[in-house]
Amino acid sequence: MSLNGSRFDPLLNLSGFDGDSVDALRALHAYFANRLPECSLSLVQVTGFAPGQCRLAGQIGADGRERVANVDPLGEHSRARVFGDALTRTLFALTEVRVLTVVAELAATPFGRALANPGSVLGIPIANAGAVQHWFIFSSNQHDRFDEVDRDALLVEGNLAANLIIRPLVTRALRDETARQRLAIEGLADVQRMLLPDDPPIAGLDYAVHWQPADTAAGDYYDLVALTQRAPADFNADGADIWALMLADVSGHGAAAAMEAVQFDAILRTYQGDGEAGPAGALTYANRYFFSRRQRQHFLTAFALLYRPDLRRIAYVDAGHPPLLHRRGSTVIARGAGTQIPLGVLRDHVWHNDYFEVASGDMLVLHTDGVIEARDSAQRPFGNERLADLVGSGPDDPAALLALLRDELIAHQQSALGVDDQTLIVLRIVH
Repeated sequence: MSLNGSRFDPLLNLSGFDGDSVDALRALHAYFANRLPECSLSLVQVTGFAPGQCRLAGQIGADGRERVANVDPLGEHSRARVFGDALTRTLFALTEVRVLTVVAELAATPFGRALANPGSVLGIPIANAGAVQHWFIFSSNQHDRFDEVDRDALLVEGNLAANLIIRPLVTRALRDETARQRLAIEGLADVQRMLLPDDPPIAGLDYAVHWQPADTAAGDYYDLVALTQRAPADFNADGADIWALMLADVSGHGAAAAMEAVQFDAILRTYQGDGEAGPAGALTYANRYFFSRRQRQHFLTAFALLYRPDLRRIAYVDAGHPPLLHRRGSTVIARGAGTQIPLGVLRDHVWHNDYFEVASGDMLVLHTDGVIEARDSAQRPFGNERLADLVGSGPDDPAALLALLRDELIAHQQSALGVDDQTLIVLRIVH
């Protein structure tokens, strides 16, 4: 089968169109100029209007000059005149190619004047997304200009040409919208990163952190802070700090989960509870204000702990979160295992503190479920058992142990990014 180059080449050129909507109507007018010379081309919108009505979306005159720009940055077209007269009712009475000789009465209608008082018009309905949203209206000063046209061929060619133009316009709009949304999410991610702790020095503690969003912004949240300035009067631990850690994971990931994590951080910063309440007091407070006027779409798991070096004791709450791994020597004990409910489930729930003793050299490893649920190519999860084995046999230095865990995780999922946000925190009690 051979193609007629004189007919196919213009279509081929049209398929490479990459301009904006203003250029699109000019390109279509130029494309049809050989078939329908000395004719103007108008694009009219019919969707959203009553039968027989339309709005002029763009117009190129017979001389190729633009009369109405096919662009609406200021929303002016939405306020432009809606035509609904004898000419529009006749043109759009049927969804088929229409050829009309425009008598003086029709030429004098508002739509006739908008078409520069033509002698004849050719209307082609344009199909898009299963409906006719627009028409091409060709106009000529000659009364018999369109009498001999092949209507069926023009119906097919007009729709083909229109959709060759629409595709790149839609692609560009999607690309621009994606870029705009990406910038907005990156802005949110920047705010979120600013809220994370900047490796604060804590006397008596060594630690290392891996925080990796699955997307630009994350639903994982953590905070690590020294609280010695709020210590009771009888506190004395030879220079070691009281410190607190909060690790939280909003259900889901991405921008919505990140917004919830940012809100959670803002709530925690208003908490002024005393040390006696411990992490349970902080979570009970945060949960109360984590609720909004409407039903939440997310819940939040958390592992919160408070260390008193003078007592060698950690108070903690596991609110629906994966357990903390407590290593002493080569023995690893899981602490917590989701013994209490997540935040965002019951507004008036009250959490309680649990406790365990620690000694110098003890290692604590906390993580979010994106770590243990990471899957390999065979869909096998990284798993609690593998993580616990690595923690038990790994090095004593927090940074070295974190590097081992991170490298094993990346090798397992064959990517630095998981399908969910991933956080690993390794702590070593020095004093």
